[in-house]
Amino acid sequence: MKTTHFKAALRSASCLSAALTFGTAVSAQAQDAAPQSAASDDAGETIIVTGSRIQRPNMTANSPVAVVSGEETVKRADITLETFLNTLPQVNPAGTSTSNNPGNGGQSNIDLRGLGTNRNLVLIDGRRPMVSASDQTVDLNTIPQGLIDRIDVLTGGAGATYGADAISGVVNMRLKRDFSGLEARATYSNSVPYTDSREWQIAATAGINFADGRGNIAASYEHSEREAMIKSQRAFAATATSTTGTFPTGKLAESSTNGISQAAIDALFSSYGVTAKDVPVAGTSKLGFNNDGSLFAVGVFNDPHDVANFRYDFNSAANPNGNYYPDFYTYNFDIINLLVLPVKRDTGFVTGHFEISPAIEIFGQGQYTKYETSSALAPTPVGTRIGNTLTNTNPANAVSDLVEPGKQTTALLVPITNPFLPADLATLLASRTGDDANIVGSGATEAFRISKRFLDTGLRQENFSNEVYQGLLGLRGEIAPGWRYEAYASYGKTTINDNQTGNVDVQKVQNLLEAADGGASLCAGGFNPFGIHPLSQECVDYIAVGTETKTTFTQKIYQGYVQGDLFEMPAGKLSVVLGAEHRSFNYRYDAGTAAGPIAGFNNGTNDHGTNTFTDIFGEASIPLLKDSFVNYAELTLTARRSTSKFNDIENGIKGDSQNSWAYGGTFTVEPIDAVRLRASYQHSVRAPNFGELFSGGSNFPSYFDPCSIGTNFRKNGGAAARDLCINAGSGIDPGGVDNYQQGPGSQVFLGYVGNPNLKPEKSDAITLGTVFQVGRLTGSIDWYSIKIKDTIIQPDPNLVIAACYGYHGKNPSLDPTSVYCSGLSRTPDISFISVPTALGGDGSGYFQFVNQGKIKTSGIDFQLAYTLPTEFIGPDAALTFNLMGNYLIDYKVEELPGVTIDYADTISYSGLGTSFPRWRGVLETTFAVSKAVSFDLRTRYIDGMKNRAAAQFPGEVFDKVDPVFYFDLGAEAKIDKLTLRIGANNLFNRKPELYSPNIQSGTDPSLYDVVGRRLYVSAKVKY
Repeated sequence: MKTTHFKAALRSASCLSAALTFGTAVSAQAQDAAPQSAASDDAGETIIVTGSRIQRPNMTANSPVAVVSGEETVKRADITLETFLNTLPQVNPAGTSTSNNPGNGGQSNIDLRGLGTNRNLVLIDGRRPMVSASDQTVDLNTIPQGLIDRIDVLTGGAGATYGADAISGVVNMRLKRDFSGLEARATYSNSVPYTDSREWQIAATAGINFADGRGNIAASYEHSEREAMIKSQRAFAATATSTTGTFPTGKLAESSTNGISQAAIDALFSSYGVTAKDVPVAGTSKLGFNNDGSLFAVGVFNDPHDVANFRYDFNSAANPNGNYYPDFYTYNFDIINLLVLPVKRDTGFVTGHFEISPAIEIFGQGQYTKYETSSALAPTPVGTRIGNTLTNTNPANAVSDLVEPGKQTTALLVPITNPFLPADLATLLASRTGDDANIVGSGATEAFRISKRFLDTGLRQENFSNEVYQGLLGLRGEIAPGWRYEAYASYGKTTINDNQTGNVDVQKVQNLLEAADGGASLCAGGFNPFGIHPLSQECVDYIAVGTETKTTFTQKIYQGYVQGDLFEMPAGKLSVVLGAEHRSFNYRYDAGTAAGPIAGFNNGTNDHGTNTFTDIFGEASIPLLKDSFVNYAELTLTARRSTSKFNDIENGIKGDSQNSWAYGGTFTVEPIDAVRLRASYQHSVRAPNFGELFSGGSNFPSYFDPCSIGTNFRKNGGAAARDLCINAGSGIDPGGVDNYQQGPGSQVFLGYVGNPNLKPEKSDAITLGTVFQVGRLTGSIDWYSIKIKDTIIQPDPNLVIAACYGYHGKNPSLDPTSVYCSGLSRTPDISFISVPTALGGDGSGYFQFVNQGKIKTSGIDFQLAYTLPTEFIGPDAALTFNLMGNYLIDYKVEELPGVTIDYADTISYSGLGTSFPRWRGVLETTFAVSKAVSFDLRTRYIDGMKNRAAAQFPGEVFDKVDPVFYFDLGAEAKIDKLTLRIGANNLFNRKPELYSPNIQSGTDPSLYDVVGRRLYVSAKVKY
């Protein structure tokens, strides 16, 4: 590798006009250098840190920039961009091909610094591509790989430069310019030894220059497919590590104020021949239904109470979870869930330009993508709330006259007159003498609650069809010596059809339960919920909700700017950029029949709204010193004023205009030839997006229950802790509180709504770093700090729970009337959280986004490269080492007032992209034997972590995970115009780290490899 003068490399790369060549109104100094190999004899004027295809405009940029060549994104047979980008230390893996539950609609997003996929920008040649979600994120599945020359990953904030919402940074796809010729590529990969995770792609790119080089047109097409995997195909995922309290057998949900007597339970289970230690404790809701009318004891986790009188075969539809049975019974819902989502994608991209004269160049591009994917979950559990028929105002609730006016309850309500009521259960219910204030009646005649999972309606499956297109047309050219302009307009549309099956209409189920004949008058045979009794097809058709939701986005963007040199200064020319941009978005979501009291997939509400943004921006690049006591010093200033406005058409709410400023500056100085110092400051502003303003729905996050008998809260809290568990919210039955044990990985139902009163959130990002070259060693070290205030956030339900039970200094007196406790509903598990307005609730108990709290993260990025020539092997032989790493100092979040938690060094158990290892790194080792033959080894490292729950519930004990290394080996040979590659990703078949509680499949499937060793082969031909 040729070593060039460091200062010369800086000069050639930091020219403002060069940065604008691709139509990007920026002065963030990324180079437009072409990819070069480690053995290249002509490194030109660019400092190359990595000798493979990760280059370093970073070495001369004023802000930290990692650059990946387009070739690198397909080098290891990755068929989507996110697969490779998620290996970079700056990126937190979030929505990926393994995001089934929690799902991401089959989409792939990028999340810089773990600040959220909606806090960074994805650009193509500095321009915004079409969005694909209500949070205005870009689905990486819609961007073809064939025309990408390189990807610039700019972190540390870039709001004033690229857009006011670029809080954590920018991912900019730089397209190949003036591509000429034909390139065809084919890749195939599969898991070994399983051969059950096939991926393949065929791609072609063609281009031609014309009019003596004044014009070019290039087009790219790709077809990609990925095979689905279900969890039973991997032993670690085949049996759920989390549990559910909703069984296909049905289960009684006891009332804490009108419970069954212990004497009645003792007598019944004695008649079954159950030993005293396994008899269920009254008030713990541990009673399930056998098909023959008898009851079984569910058992208690890590407790002497085991499953008793369970009269189903182990391989029956009851499907006991073998991880826990016979300690306790829970349904194994994971065995038929998806582990890897399928995809079938076709995408095309065309780009071109033609120079009529130096003053007028026409440019344009067009993009079209259509892809299909699916997600699948176990049959539907019912958890929708039920309100009174006359007083309920929430359309997402079912209604019943069995609920007291103004009250509501969770789970299905059954009158004691139901004709299917088993005699044994009727005997127990007759022992009740209390009163549930939410339910009409009292004592033995009061209706009772049950939970039920509906096998008859089949898997909950979503089949997504995504269609995205965007067109762009613009002009650019020279308007005067040293001055250029660019103006363009773009229009795009995204249509997402989501065909859902397996949903259940809770209102119709309630109708069946309340019918005097058990529902036989509504559908053949009616509905017997006590055990696993197949429904007639007529009843399945009656309660099943097959629906198709439709999401549509349109986006219009107009941008124009001029850039040029104002005047000559002693150290060089002062260059400026002045411009304006207008963006308008239209969002519509048609919930179809998924709106209303529907259980299954998280239901939503019809949405329709618009967002508009009008920006003016300016930049100035000011050379300060040249060949003085330092070699060079430069200051760049940026500013952007943004006016945003929204209109909630669906609900008739017209928002006020909001004005905000984003601004920043960068400073760079080269004191000596081999060292360069750089610093930047960016103030960014992000306006609320569609989802935060308008959208509603529900979900089921995992939670931790401090009232479980084995927790430190119960062990150390004494009588006060016990009393709080009885009295907080709907509470736990006093007779069962001393035996209560939450099932591992259980979930809580949450409703959520948008908030039209949101204000923009603001951030400040600072970076300080150095770039150096010592002999053959080249590197950079950068410290970054990003702080966000007025954060648009939904409080984590686990923090509400933690605050109720005295963690983090909240509710120190363990007062059951605390605002944090009032909304907890139990069955006896926490089944629902109703959020008071004081904590950000919407007034009806639903979560909503609020401007509350802060997020602050800081860390150190480092990049090192060393090339060792090996001429003794051959004239072009070289061994190159390239290391890219990140050390996370902190990731602090204030979600509740006065409660700040540092999530650095934690692995997530709820939510995508929320695992934060302290160390992450990638080491690329390349051995070029000659220009035609090379071998490469990529080593990926993910640090060990403690469980996120340990940070939220200090003093409690949770699983940790160990450090993980992955090794990816490849070999490449070039034969004339043909390039062949073979390789293995995850060479040693490293299994994912397993822990509890977890996100899904016993692990974090976005962070860890869940497929295992994958062999691949690829071929590329270029003319």
